[in-house]
Amino acid sequence: MEKYFKMLSDSTSLPAGLFRLLFVLLVGYIVIRIVMRAVRRMLEKSAFDESSYVVIMRTVRIILWILLGLTLISTAGVNTTPFVAVLASIGGALALAMKDSLSNVAGGVIILVSKPFVKGDEIEIEDVSGIVDYIDLMDTRLHTFSNQMIKVPNSKVVNSILINRTRNDIVRVDCKFSVSYDSDLAKVKELLNNIVKDGDVLLEDPKPVIGVSSYEESGVVWDMYVWARTEERFKAKYYLGETVKSVFDANGIRIPFPHVDVTIEGENDK
Repeated sequence: MEKYFKMLSDSTSLPAGLFRLLFVLLVGYIVIRIVMRAVRRMLEKSAFDESSYVVIMRTVRIILWILLGLTLISTAGVNTTPFVAVLASIGGALALAMKDSLSNVAGGVIILVSKPFVKGDEIEIEDVSGIVDYIDLMDTRLHTFSNQMIKVPNSKVVNSILINRTRNDIVRVDCKFSVSYDSDLAKVKELLNNIVKDGDVLLEDPKPVIGVSSYEESGVVWDMYVWARTEERFKAKYYLGETVKSVFDANGIRIPFPHVDVTIEGENDK
């Protein structure tokens, strides 16, 4: 190999050491490409969620490039021990200066291990909600239903109360309806139960919970807790809102609304 580098050096008037460095760089680049493809295939066959691929791939790539850099320094005949010591010192200084960033990286690792959500889940973190796209080194990327991108720092994801709205197959849909005080309560309950039975997007098992919640000034308030498949929860809510009104109207059940009675007193009134 040295003879080959010397031949190239003689034919191009460039130092043999330079050819050696270029050769190591080229081989290292090819090796990194091969390793990254292998890591990608391993991830696709592993139990890791697709949303975690980004942080794993980037971490592996950074480590490989650092190793290649040290190899190039060693190939140039420079003692790598001082560089390793310098890197360690720089790493310590950066750890102090970038503690918030490092906490985000640590948060990303915790998310990958604990898996509180996967790609495609709808999650809510404090006042932020959206659908998970992927987990990055520093943050988790979401998009809202209006297709706006949201970046949430991984440390906030780990340290905040997190709601995963789509992890389970079914969810409960909660609704409230009011009827006037002159309504037949037994009839109202029968109608609401029939609405659940006739709704294709509603589930009869688990059984719905239907009952009087409170007596308000304007009317009798009913709670209606029904179950639906998670992907159809919005359809279920809209179905109930539209169907209850139609069924009540068809059966003479009056839905109360605010009104004002006005009495005008004339001069001749006694």
